[in-house]
Amino acid sequence: MCNRSDKAMTSWKPNALDARMAISVLVCCVVSTALTACDIKFPVGEMRLEIIQKMTACIACLLCCQGDVASSAKAGVTRVVVTAVGGLVGMGVVALDMALGSNPWILVVLVALGLVCTLCLCRLAGVPAFNARIGGITFLLVACTLSGTARLWYALFRLVSTVFGALVVFVVTLPFARRPADAH
Repeated sequence: MCNRSDKAMTSWKPNALDARMAISVLVCCVVSTALTACDIKFPVGEMRLEIIQKMTACIACLLCCQGDVASSAKAGVTRVVVTAVGGLVGMGVVALDMALGSNPWILVVLVALGLVCTLCLCRLAGVPAFNARIGGITFLLVACTLSGTARLWYALFRLVSTVFGALVVFVVTLPFARRPADAH
C-alpha cells in the first residue's frame, strides 16, 4: 500500500499560481494572435516581425509570475533589466558586425565577447546569476538568430514583448492579492 500523504496525493491539482500563469499566458497568446490576424507586424525588408512576440511574452509570464504581487513585480523588473542588457549588448555587437562587413568568423569572436559583457553587466545590475544567464540568452538570440538590421528590430520587439508579459502578470496577479480585513 502507498504511504503518500494527502498533500502529496493532491499536489497534482492546479493552484492559484498555476491559474495566474495560465491566465497570463492566455492573455499574451490572445493579444499576439490578434495582432497577427490583423496583420499588425513590423516590416523589415522581406520579413514582417511580430510586435508582441508570442513566445517571448509567454516566457516572461512563466518567469515573472510569483506567489504575490510584490514578488511578481520584482521578478518582472529583473526580467526586463536582463532582457534590456542582453538586447543592448546584442545591438552593439550587431552594429559592430555590420560595420565590419558581417564576417562570420569575426562575429564568432564578437559573440563570445558580447556574452561576457552581457553577464558582467547583468551582475553589475545586481541580478541573480540565473537571471544573468537569461540576459545571455537574449544576447545570443539578438546576435545570432536573424541577419542584418532585422536583428536590431528583433531586439526592440523582444524587449517590448518582455515588458508586455511582465505587465500582464502584474495585472493578472492584482486580483489574487490578499487584502487586509476591511476596517468597517
